[in-house]
Amino acid sequence: MSLTLSIDELLRYSAEERDTWRRWLRANPAAIEAPVQTGGRFATVGKLIDHIFLVERRHLQRLRQQPLASATGLTGNNAPPLFDYGASVRRELDQFTSELDEDVADEPRTFTVQTGDFILTPRKLLFHCLLHETRHWAQIALSLRRAGLEPPGNHDLFYSKALR
Repeated sequence: MSLTLSIDELLRYSAEERDTWRRWLRANPAAIEAPVQTGGRFATVGKLIDHIFLVERRHLQRLRQQPLASATGLTGNNAPPLFDYGASVRRELDQFTSELDEDVADEPRTFTVQTGDFILTPRKLLFHCLLHETRHWAQIALSLRRAGLEPPGNHDLFYSKALR
């Protein structure tokens, strides 16, 4: 038996999550400054969200064989502009995936990241991008709990309407 998860289903799940977090952070604006890592690259929730959206931008640029952005240009301490940036990148990613030929999606290519060159398919990089985001939302939820806040909703795929 072969079971599959489509990129469209995972994109819908990710969109649900982003919408949930956007609404929650709009109602809890101080949470953007909740600590995530002491002395790490992502000191606050906002800095980690900035990272999520920048990585999506950079992977899309890799897929399009474009120069890579070095930053979002945002401070990471104000949720609405962060989520507007993320929505802009997501519209581009949605467009890219809708136009991506399946044969091209499964054709191995060399992608360069900070740790070196890796041979993988565009399909794998797209799925990685969405799983990367999912893992970080879980880190954000844990960080908020540790800060004494209750994060929003049921985040598991089990509860999502993106899949049957």
